[in-house]
Amino acid sequence: MQNEVSIQGMQKTQKCLAPEYPGGIILPQKKVEEGPKWGLGGVCDKEGHFIESSYYDGGWATHGGYYDWGNEEDYINEDAVYIGMFFLHWGHFLIDLTNRLWVLPKLIKEHRQFKVAYLGDEIPEGNNLRFFELLGVEKEQLYQVKKPTRFRNVIVPDQAFKSCSWYTEEHLAMLDCVVDKALSADSLRDKERIPKKVYFSRRHFSKAKVSEFGEEYIEKLFVQNGYQCLFPEELCLDEQIYVWNNATDIVCINGSIPLNLMFCRNQSLHLTVLNKTTLKHENPYILLEMRKLHAEFINTCKEPIKGYPKSLGRGPYLLWPTEEFDEYCQRENLVQPLNERKRNAYFNQQKFNYYRTVIGLKQKVRSWVLGHMPNKMKERIKKGMHVD
Repeated sequence: MQNEVSIQGMQKTQKCLAPEYPGGIILPQKKVEEGPKWGLGGVCDKEGHFIESSYYDGGWATHGGYYDWGNEEDYINEDAVYIGMFFLHWGHFLIDLTNRLWVLPKLIKEHRQFKVAYLGDEIPEGNNLRFFELLGVEKEQLYQVKKPTRFRNVIVPDQAFKSCSWYTEEHLAMLDCVVDKALSADSLRDKERIPKKVYFSRRHFSKAKVSEFGEEYIEKLFVQNGYQCLFPEELCLDEQIYVWNNATDIVCINGSIPLNLMFCRNQSLHLTVLNKTTLKHENPYILLEMRKLHAEFINTCKEPIKGYPKSLGRGPYLLWPTEEFDEYCQRENLVQPLNERKRNAYFNQQKFNYYRTVIGLKQKVRSWVLGHMPNKMKERIKKGMHVD
């Protein structure tokens, strides 16, 4: 059954603030048991009191909190904008890690000089780095906080977006800044080669190659019906933003790809999102509301083994030509690329690959558990004895 999504009431009207703390200290990430999912860390004022607004609450993930750093700290005689955690995963970067960036264009417009201070083990590169560049931030301004560091002044922007919950005008304006710069970039001189009907594929994505089965057929179906297949990880961010703002039709598998609609101001876009699991992915819904767009969600999945996929991000996934998908194809006048016999043979092979992957995962889990058991317990299991 088709699902047109339009959710109301998610805009937060309270104005975002960016208070400044002279002599503030930024604490790097510190992972602890039974603490926030992404560990402790954040900003303290010059007296060492934790700044509560530097705590991150993303709903599913949290980060921040005080810990004692003793007297071991660096000092940098510059202003710093604290943006929290950074890591390279594109979907989480867009949803969880851009929520404090709204203040950057404002400071640049004011001709402020500052570092952009972030936490974590990874550094921005590729399209993640390009995002900062489109905001006007140079690579040299990015500063990875590896140990407690006191700055001349620390700016702590309010969180301007919370996944699945709310957004603000400040967050939307920041995204529009990225879009405006991308659409005017020199890298888009060859616009004629960018298609109007696009199927975004995950098949060149390394993780998908070993955990997602059945997309080759779906990709072939749309290509045969006039769509051009594009692979997001092989496009620069400017090109992706151009596609989302100029295509007439986009079809993609649910996951990180539809999160790029946060860059989309194309009100006439016909967007179809194919669900690879029955587990609900809620992040696209708030983005649709934020951009005042509609999408059609089609279930294209089969889950023959209970408990798999384990989560939205882990897999494995078995894409399948469901009755709902076939009805969608008939309604859109899409011609099937294979006859029924060949199609059945293809998907039976994909089911076999899926089962083999699940069995392999179970064996890995069992090996890990056995590897961490006391020897006496292992012996009892081998003998078939009950273990309390």
